[in-house]
Amino acid sequence: MHRISQLKFKLVRFLKSNAGAVATEYAFLIAFIAIVAAAGMGLLGNNLSLFFDDIGQALTAISGNLPNPFNT
Repeated sequence: MHRISQLKFKLVRFLKSNAGAVATEYAFLIAFIAIVAAAGMGLLGNNLSLFFDDIGQALTAISGNLPNPFNT
């Protein structure tokens, strides 16, 4: 009989516990952050790529006017 009351107590404590709800909330929060981060990286990544391409083209354009220290 003692085992049954102990099992009942543990079952009631488990059902009243908020640990599962908190874990679910954290899972949704992590999923939301991952989605926002992926979208931000997608948008920012394209802009950064264009930005660095422009810098590379500008450096290529002015590199013809610079002396080459390796030519002897």
